[in-house]
Amino acid sequence: MDWLEEKVSCIAKKIRSLSFRSAITAYILVIALAGILLSYMTITICYRYQSIIWNRYNAEDSMWLFSADLENWPFWAISFTGFQRDDRTVMIILDTIRVWCPFFYGVAGSVLACFLFYKKRLKAPLDILKRGTEQVSQNNLDFDLTYDSQDEMGALCNSFERMRMELIHNNEEMWKLVENQKQLNAAFAHDLRTPLTVLKGYSDFLARYLPLGRLSEEKMLDTLNLMSEHLSRLEQYSRTMKGIRSLDELPVLREPLMVGSIWGEIKEVVFALNQIGDVEILLDNVSIETAETEAYADRNLILEVLENLLSNAIRFAKSRIEVFLSLENSSQMLYLTVRDNGAGFTDYDLQKAVLPYYKEHSSQEKQKKTAVEKVSDNPHFGIGLHICRQLCLKHGGELSIANSMVGGAIVTASFSCKND
Repeated sequence: MDWLEEKVSCIAKKIRSLSFRSAITAYILVIALAGILLSYMTITICYRYQSIIWNRYNAEDSMWLFSADLENWPFWAISFTGFQRDDRTVMIILDTIRVWCPFFYGVAGSVLACFLFYKKRLKAPLDILKRGTEQVSQNNLDFDLTYDSQDEMGALCNSFERMRMELIHNNEEMWKLVENQKQLNAAFAHDLRTPLTVLKGYSDFLARYLPLGRLSEEKMLDTLNLMSEHLSRLEQYSRTMKGIRSLDELPVLREPLMVGSIWGEIKEVVFALNQIGDVEILLDNVSIETAETEAYADRNLILEVLENLLSNAIRFAKSRIEVFLSLENSSQMLYLTVRDNGAGFTDYDLQKAVLPYYKEHSSQEKQKKTAVEKVSDNPHFGIGLHICRQLCLKHGGELSIANSMVGGAIVTASFSCKND
């Protein structure tokens, strides 16, 4: 009997999927037919009972329904003179029912048709839509809105469901924009701290040695030129960050550079930080061959990564930080490594440190306020390594974090320097 149930289910589904015009027409026709049948049955029954009473007063034996003389006895009687009181009352009631039953069935059928149509075709989808609008008004889009019908209400529910999915999509896009803007603001605030610290290092250097007359005019001019270059870089960085909406839009401007010139700028940054920091930053020597090698790189982007790595290392180093720069000729990858002698990364840090807004839990970090934080007077954002990773990826490289064999953390940033 499964085939029969399947057939019945298929027919029921087709009926539920009828358009409103077809459905309401069907309801009216069915109810009208039922009203006609009930009217006929009611009129017939009334005639039967009237015939029984009539036969008591009629000499003929035949039924009044079929033998009444309509000329002497109207079809709808005006009066029932000649009948006893009780029979006259019954005849009047039956005659009234017989006359008015078609109108009664018509009105009752119309009400019933409206009720059935609402219950069968409107109530369920309206309840679904009502629940959906309540959920949307409460800013909750985590619900399912389905109605198993292909009629107009089914199409309306499907449209509502599409609207819900579009709202989810728009909210996700809005959340991404807000998150990107949040990261961008944090990155901008974070990246300003170390350059400001570098400038303060230069100003402290001048303030310390200039009054003592231990600075030559040439050294003083070089220092001022370096400060001017850093200010120009900050100005360019500010203009760039103003025109983008996320870190992904940060442009990479590669130009042919000597590795030695990049190393020279790294030395200047380290020199300035050593003027004000409690941690000594050491530089490893770059070979002459490497220094004279040409690489296509974004100088400002590499310095941004360096400053972020140094800012992060200063927070955790006990007394010393080491900086290494190397170039792999075969792959044209430039490697910038920063190693400190702090406690290193925990296992959890190794998994989460490059995520945005991740803040390491370290007693050493809580007890220490770095020179960068003293200058900026800003809290730790927990976004430095994430910014470095994003910048490395944009430059065709990557960021790797690990613990050094001799103790402490070691972070390596790589940059593709191919002439693409």
